[in-house]
Amino acid sequence: MRLMLTLIAVITSSSALAAPGPSTARLAAPARTANAVTEAGVWRCDGTACTGMASPMLREAVAACTGVADAAGRVAAFTAVDYSFTEADLARCNRHVKS
Repeated sequence: MRLMLTLIAVITSSSALAAPGPSTARLAAPARTANAVTEAGVWRCDGTACTGMASPMLREAVAACTGVADAAGRVAAFTAVDYSFTEADLARCNRHVKS
C-alpha cells in the first residue's frame, strides 16, 4: 500500500511539472495576426510580443512555438514557462517559416 501511494505521488507531481503555463514569444518582425491559433491554444500578439500557454516539456513547447511562428512570423526568442529556448530550439521552431 505504501508503494502504491508513493507511485501515485510521483506520477501526480511529474504531471504537475509538465502542466502548461504562461509563456512568451518575441517575433523578429511585427506579428502578421493578433491571434495565433496553435494546438496549445490561442496566443495573443501585439507588435513583436506574443503571450499564451505552453508546456515546459521541450517537444510540446517546440510545437507551440512552431504554431506561433507559422501564424504570426519568425520567432526570435521563446520562453515556455521558465525554459528559454536555445538557438537550436529556435531553429526547430522556425523550420517552416519562409525567410
